[in-house]
Amino acid sequence: MSMILSVVGVTQLCAGCTVAFEPSDTLGGRDDPAGPGVVAEVLKTGDGGYLMSSDLLGGVVVVYDSEGRFQRELTREGDGPGELRGFPEFAMGPGGILVHEQFAPSLHLYSSDLDFIRTFRVPGVPGSVQPDPVTGGWLVSYMGAGDGSEAGIHLLDQRGEVVRTMPVGEESSSLSLMAGDAIRGTDGRIWIASMLGVVEVFDENLELLGSLELQLPGLAEWSPATGPAAPPAMVLGMRPAPDGSGVWVFAFAPVIDPAEKRRSQGPRPPVEEEFDTFVYSLRLDPSGLTLVGTDQLDTLVRPLGDGDLAYDLVETPDGNRRVRIGRLRFARTESR
Repeated sequence: MSMILSVVGVTQLCAGCTVAFEPSDTLGGRDDPAGPGVVAEVLKTGDGGYLMSSDLLGGVVVVYDSEGRFQRELTREGDGPGELRGFPEFAMGPGGILVHEQFAPSLHLYSSDLDFIRTFRVPGVPGSVQPDPVTGGWLVSYMGAGDGSEAGIHLLDQRGEVVRTMPVGEESSSLSLMAGDAIRGTDGRIWIASMLGVVEVFDENLELLGSLELQLPGLAEWSPATGPAAPPAMVLGMRPAPDGSGVWVFAFAPVIDPAEKRRSQGPRPPVEEEFDTFVYSLRLDPSGLTLVGTDQLDTLVRPLGDGDLAYDLVETPDGNRRVRIGRLRFARTESR
């Protein structure tokens, strides 16, 4: 069935509690040659270590061990096999690790031991990559090379070969609105969230089951013609809900207006003071796609894709930035 797209407001995620990020480890140290910029991508690898990329590092992916110590650089900038021009995102499955620059034509496959296997392409322009428990490979969203009206999902096996391609129907709007993420839920359904907050859920044949538009902070003042009056929140990730009932959507918003920053003569504030994270819990009910609740974190927290693991960025005393690894927990609170 096709559900009517609806705009929903903010509700409390759970009565008398809040989502808290509890950091436990930090990637890197004072002598680490690498450090993230404003946005970072992180993957927990099979050996207990981590991969990290960022806007500051460009095409270089950094390898850390399980204790957060710098090991080596996995990739370098370039246009050859396994080489990157921009910072990528990662997806790990039984067949290894898929590395992909956002909206670049090539995908790069590495083994779980971080040995390079091959670089390949799939039809269309890939958007997001996520592990797919159904195929044991990956789920890759794509758009056509033209106006983006041709969009859909590729299901890849462990070798990166396309098992099935499913175009999204005309009633779907999430992939045509700057797709942010596409995942397979614990219920086997496919969930897609656009960067502008349109969330859709599909069955295994990409038949639309429900749509919902999140009321992201600052988005009401955004216009395609003039742009935002202030920087709006944007979706940066989506993961299955911890209780398996649906999904959690993660969006972030700048706290400080960039125009005010330019006028300010003082030092730039720490990165953890520049962003807030908004967490939206959604599930599919018989009546349609429902917003269960929302919460807010006062730093840029993103899911790692492994249970309740997450990470954020912090400023160090020497002016560098580090990634902190931690977990998302429910904490009791007296008031919000």
